Amino acid sequence: MKKIFFIFAVLIFASISSFAGEKIKCVKETYTYPEYNGGVYTNEFYFIENFVIHPLNFAGRKYILFYKDEDDEDYHSFGESYPKYLGGGIFSGAVYGVGDPPERLSKKTEEILYDKNDFYRILANEFYRWYLKKEAFSSDFDCLEDFICGTMKVFSKEDLRILRNTIYAKYGYIFKSKDLNDIFSKTEWYTPKEYFNESSFSRLDDCFLEIIKLLEK
Repeated sequence: MKKIFFIFAVLIFASISSFAGEKIKCVKETYTYPEYNGGVYTNEFYFIENFVIHPLNFAGRKYILFYKDEDDEDYHSFGESYPKYLGGGIFSGAVYGVGDPPERLSKKTEEILYDKNDFYRILANEFYRWYLKKEAFSSDFDCLEDFICGTMKVFSKEDLRILRNTIYAKYGYIFKSKDLNDIFSKTEWYTPKEYFNESSFSRLDDCFLEIIKLLEK
């Protein structure tokens, strides 16, 4: 009887696990620094492939996404016209920059597993905000120039797939792929539409689509 129950429990666990999101390896750095009022100031950084996610709750933002620039070996904030710099993962108080951590600053480093769809949802959100909506750029040219000269070279084929489909998600395309549906359905800006028409794409959207398709080859 116990053996039958054990097998049943294993099958249930396996079925539950199959619905769990795929995980990717991540290095988490946690910095803590005592504040003057007796509290503790904490900052977290999640290093995933060529990117760093920095969660925060400031001015309506939930995180800053950094990408690694191979030219200067630094981490630049994603898509912003006045980028912040992470300084190779070294936290320097309230500013992102290269330098020694302040005195009394403690650092904890650990390897964890990060939900893959959560990571790609952040990537899609940042691409949508900074490039498709041009929140940091005054013209299509400036927007494309930043993408081509800066962030374009850090994307893997899988990253590019997410960016390409972000353009379709912007116009409410209904995805048949389970992972894409999970990624975009949990964003604040995606609204599925029964009637999808690619002719609605802006000139900037078309440019990004062609660039991404070329990079995917």
